[in-house]
Amino acid sequence: MNKLLIALIAGSFATVAAAQTAAPAAAPMAAPATKAEMNKEKAKTVEATTKADVNTTGSTATAAQAKKDTAVSKTVAKPTTAQKKADAVTATTKGGESSSGGPETAAQAKANTAVSKQAPKPTEAQRKADEKAAASPKNATP
Repeated sequence: MNKLLIALIAGSFATVAAAQTAAPAAAPMAAPATKAEMNKEKAKTVEATTKADVNTTGSTATAAQAKKDTAVSKTVAKPTTAQKKADAVTATTKGGESSSGGPETAAQAKANTAVSKQAPKPTEAQRKADEKAAASPKNATP
């Protein structure tokens, strides 16, 4: 067991020592003669990287589609003030549909209330029996 620990510790030291050594020198590149040439090379590198990123995400196609959609939406006529007022009146009148479902929902709610009032109320003994049945382990969910 001691030999195993010694081997592991020695291996970790060797790994750390190897990580701290200097990297081998890269082959010297032909340096551009002027600052303008250096800037051109940097610009080419940046442009190539940017184009590669844009093409992988597909944002160019998305931007083009968005531009087309915007142009189409601008061709649709905007509603006039009279049309806006008419729409508002229609939405708020009794016959208009609302987000809650309109008059059909109200009529159904009245009918449901009437039915529930006609049903007999449970006695205290029935309520206790229902509570006891609900609390029994047979009805418990796993």
